[in-house]
Parts: sequence; C-alpha cells; structure tokens
Amino acid sequence: MRKLLVFLVCCTLCAEMLAQSPCDSVQERFGRWETRIGQLTNDDPELVALHYLFLQDILKAMQQFQERELPTMTRCATMDYYQIRAAYQRVRYMAEQKNLILKEHRDHVEDIFYQKAVEELRYQAVGQCHYYLDRALQYAPFHADALLLKARLQLDEGRFEEAVKTIHIIYTKSTLTDLQEQQVSDFTLELYERMYNRGQELIQQGLAAEALETFQTLEHFCNNMPSGYCNDDYYRGILVSREGVYESYISIAKAAEQRHNYEMAKKFYGYAEEYKKQLEP
Repeated sequence: MRKLLVFLVCCTLCAEMLAQSPCDSVQERFGRWETRIGQLTNDDPELVALHYLFLQDILKAMQQFQERELPTMTRCATMDYYQIRAAYQRVRYMAEQKNLILKEHRDHVEDIFYQKAVEELRYQAVGQCHYYLDRALQYAPFHADALLLKARLQLDEGRFEEAVKTIHIIYTKSTLTDLQEQQVSDFTLELYERMYNRGQELIQQGLAAEALETFQTLEHFCNNMPSGYCNDDYYRGILVSREGVYESYISIAKAAEQRHNYEMAKKFYGYAEEYKKQLEP
C-alpha cells in the first residue's frame, strides 16, 4: 500500500512538472542560450570554426523550440505569450547576428591568422609570428601576404634558400593585387642584392665554401625568377668562390703537412685535385 502511495505521489509530481515545465522554464532556457551565445568567440582563429559549429547546434535547438513549443505557450496561465515570443525573437536575433560574423570569419580564418602574425611581429615575438603564419598557410597555402612576410623573415634570418622557394611560390601560385605585385617586386630585388652582397662578404672573409653555397642559391634564384633581377655579377662570384674552395683544400693540406699529419694532407690534396678536375671545361 505504501509503495503504491509513493508511486502515485511521484506520478502526480511528474505530471505537474511536465505541465509546468514549458512555461516555467522558458525564461531560464532563453538565459542559457544567451549566455552560451555570448561565450562564443569571433576573434580567435583557433576557435572560430569550432564555435561556428556550436552555434549551429544552438540555432537548431531554437528552431525546434519555435516550431514545437512556442505555439503551446498561448496556454501558459502565468506568462504572456507575446512577451515570451518577443524574448525568443531577441535571443534569436542575437544568435543570427553572431552566426553571420562567425561564418565570415570562418571563411577567412587565414586572414585573422595573418593579422595576428603581423601583430606578434610588431612586438618582436618572431616565434609566435612564424606560428600564426604557418597556421594561415595551412588554411590558404598561397596567401600572398602571409607568404611574403614569411619570405621576409627567412631573409632576415639568413635562410636564403628557403626565402627563394617561398618567393617562387608567390610568383607561380598566388593571385596578386597591383599593390602586392609591387611589394613582391621590391622584395625580389632586395633578396637578390642581399644574397649577392652576403656572398661577396664571405669571399672577403676567406669563407669560400659558404660563399659558394650562397652563390649557388643565387643562381637557382635567377634561373627560376622573372628576368630583370640578375646580371653577370653572380657568375663572377661563383667563379671566385669555386677557386676559393680549391685554395681552401690546398691550405688545409699544407697545414696538415706542417703538423706531420701526412694522411690528412694526402686526403685534402686529393680533394683539391678532384675539385680542380670539376672546374676544367
């Protein structure tokens, strides 16, 4: 008998909760939606795509509420139907406006990453700048502004070969505006001049092998870039640096002889002879 009484009480409470739930909880539900919408970010590119999907779930739930539950609110005894509808429309408008922003940012998330890279560079945070550039290029591999900034960083860091590869991507893959074409053209000239000057500095310092690598990169650059940036100077630089490599082998061999390390001397004289044969026409 007692179990039956408990069962009947529970059934009565459940029935009352079900009867009251739509009307009594509607404002709380609107509040939850409003809070969740306000927490969705539209300026963090790491989260934009995810938060856009979250918002689609909220919009779906709101649409279901509008179709299935809102019409029944006319029977609410303690709440005015038109006030409920106005509250719903306010939250729905808020969600739709956030949806427009998130969709726009989701479709151009690479631009947000690029802008963050520029901002990090302004504060000399080069590591973070590289990170955001790489993220931008994950979304848009041929993003001209991101590639150009990446090439500038590579040049400043002395990574000439990587800079050449990056600028080559811009010329062959990216779609450029008139302003971007001018910026890329100016940078290409700067890249050539800095590589050539660096090669000459290395020769003057007696670092012929390093100079040779720089001039070989410059040769690759000239063979793969639009004409107008290269002249015969870099060929003379390659010739000088190659002669320098030969002389470096001889110098190392002679130094080994003076230290009675004849095995080492023999090895480097052999390197010199092999290299000299490579230079012969």
